[in-house]
Amino acid sequence: MLSSISWGQFGAVIGVLLVVYYLFVGATYFQKEIKGLLSGKLPKKDKSNDQRQQENAVRENQADSSFIELEDTIRDLRYAVLEKAGRQVSKQDLLNRLRERLANYSGLQKPAYRVAINNYIISNAKEICGVVFSEYELDSAWDALPR
Repeated sequence: MLSSISWGQFGAVIGVLLVVYYLFVGATYFQKEIKGLLSGKLPKKDKSNDQRQQENAVRENQADSSFIELEDTIRDLRYAVLEKAGRQVSKQDLLNRLRERLANYSGLQKPAYRVAINNYIISNAKEICGVVFSEYELDSAWDALPR
């Protein structure tokens, strides 16, 4: 029985079934859009989608600018605080200098940026100044900053 059906007949039946299926799906789920197209009216563009895209673009720009601010802050800490302090600085004096520099930095409110700054200070303060900080000491210093 199957040998009497040609590939052309099989393709035609599958094609008709696909057209019927998509007509059913379209009529079921896209009824309003189809009526709008048949009446000659163009469907209105979804403004909420545009708003979401704009909000996403704003968030990306803010993330980029805050990341650039983090890089600038780290560069400033290295050259204006750590290298300037040198090896003769005490731990408390260095911590006070770091507090002064970071008092107005809003990135300390973001956990990821705070961890990045802490890790940078821990590794570079030891290397450049010979001062060893713990993460707890730095977090305590940042929490004590006036907001």
